[in-house]
Amino acid sequence: MLHDGRRVAALIQGDGFGEIALLRDVARTATVRAMTDVETLRLVRPAFLAAVTGSPHSSRAAESMVGSRLQALAHD
Repeated sequence: MLHDGRRVAALIQGDGFGEIALLRDVARTATVRAMTDVETLRLVRPAFLAAVTGSPHSSRAAESMVGSRLQALAHD
């Protein structure tokens, strides 16, 4: 993942991206650039929110991930 042209994270198989925009209804915070062939899946916001906020545990986990990623971007 890139933020302001600098690498801020490396994703591996099974990782996701775009959750901040989906959870907070904001513009994307980083760019993802594939270094190899990849297969991606697209989730629409209503379905994603229903799945993530459907339980307190998953909702807390999602907010924790958002917080960690935003904190990493702030220290960029």
